[in-house]
Amino acid sequence: MRVAIVDDHAIVREGIQLLLAGDESIETVGEASDGAALLDLLKETNVDVVLLDLRMEGMGGLEVLEHLDRMEAPPATIVLTMHDDPSYLRRAIELGASGFVLKRSGRAELVKALNAVASGGAYVDPHLAHALVDLAISESDVGQMDLDEDSIRLLRLLASGIGNRAISETTGWSESNLRTRIRSLYASLGVNRRAEAVAAALRLRLID
Repeated sequence: MRVAIVDDHAIVREGIQLLLAGDESIETVGEASDGAALLDLLKETNVDVVLLDLRMEGMGGLEVLEHLDRMEAPPATIVLTMHDDPSYLRRAIELGASGFVLKRSGRAELVKALNAVASGGAYVDPHLAHALVDLAISESDVGQMDLDEDSIRLLRLLASGIGNRAISETTGWSESNLRTRIRSLYASLGVNRRAEAVAAALRLRLID
């Protein structure tokens, strides 16, 4: 897995590199101090996952996500943040961020998030769950939902962080059938992104 780190504090970038250095499956292929530097990096380097600070001097994280959202095949993005401001998180979800991790989280949390989004899944730091849950689904919505057993199973699998291929192998559903099921589930939940579905699973107490 090829990872790029974007943060306007050098000590943060260096600290993340040290955290990831012991994992042979992860290669840090570049770092950038702002969004513009990342976009230049992506022109020259193949990156699987971007670890992205939201608030930076120069081009910030949300603007980066706007650029990535327009790319044909963008890298997956994990938002690294010290805050749980709902307005920032809402916009990051809308622009396709796949993961959300607090900067105070440890190595195990970060590696778990990287593995999840690299395989096509989503990851939400448990400490950010309350903010993302409130964005995705309200308490009143929960009482009105009528999800069948297959939908609940699918929601749990989506929230586990595994990709579509692994879900297809686990369930025996074809990939085309799985995509249809996911679209139907999203419609039932009133969400559009996998990270929102993870938040919905938290609200429904289907995962911890």
